[in-house]
Amino acid sequence: MQSLWMLVAGVFYALYGVFIKLAGECSINSWQILFYRSVFGVVVFYILMRAKGIRVTTSHPVEHIIRSLAGTASILAGIYSMMHLNLGLAMTLNFTAPLFLGAGVVGFSLFRHQSINWGLIASLVTGFLGVVIMLGPTIGPHEYFAACVGLFAGLCTATASGFVKRLGVLMEPETRIIFYLVSVGAVAGTVGVVMTGGFSAWTWTSAIYILALCLCANLGQLCLTMAFSRGNLVLSSSLQYSVILFSTIFGEILFAEPVTVPVVVGMIIIVASGIFASYLVRKISLKKKTAASSTTSGAASVQTIVKASAENSGNRA
Repeated sequence: MQSLWMLVAGVFYALYGVFIKLAGECSINSWQILFYRSVFGVVVFYILMRAKGIRVTTSHPVEHIIRSLAGTASILAGIYSMMHLNLGLAMTLNFTAPLFLGAGVVGFSLFRHQSINWGLIASLVTGFLGVVIMLGPTIGPHEYFAACVGLFAGLCTATASGFVKRLGVLMEPETRIIFYLVSVGAVAGTVGVVMTGGFSAWTWTSAIYILALCLCANLGQLCLTMAFSRGNLVLSSSLQYSVILFSTIFGEILFAEPVTVPVVVGMIIIVASGIFASYLVRKISLKKKTAASSTTSGAASVQTIVKASAENSGNRA
């Protein structure tokens, strides 16, 4: 069942990309899509919070702000890259977050003068080599900026993921985390729309595309959450790359986007490296948690022994 939820999430996110490209053809720019998606999310997640009795206020505003800014930048960059690149290519670049997370783990180990996981380094080098293979002969000079924006989306996603994990440790409800994300997105979208000349005139076609992309984004998020919360994390992380396959298929069918050999090879390398990097990062994290737990248990045992000795001494006296 977990696999099904993740595959359905992949379909919804791929359709989200499709409707972004279609909305772009109706002169709806990236800022407007960010605004519409975010406002839709504010309404949905506020209702969910009220239904669950979760307050809007939080004791960790700084973490929420950083996570929401990074997440909003990731969404905006992802929208822009999907508008200006082949859909499968853009989606692949957006899913390079595990490589950036792995790079962060390596950088932190170097900073702390700790041992380095060479397997993780190998997966990172291979993954970014896949990016070079995929982009090199595939895009023209006029698409370089959009490709860099796509990679920036992956970097921002990695940053946001780190703060989501921190907020989870702080016992923040997931609905509140997402509510702050979409709230910041709505504000940023409003500012961006004003700075870029205002909203484009609506047509029935553009309205349908906007509604569809909002629904697909939120349904994809829901399926993704259910998959991660109900099953094996490594399997879920692997299956989420199905969105790249679905995006490539939709791009070929709906937009006649060519699928060349370098693109396919690069995608396979990036996906394989991302899955392996995710596995190694999780393994390193679990190892640190186990070590910390053992240290805590050891300290507790020492305290228990000391306390028992003191009580025995008192009894003898």
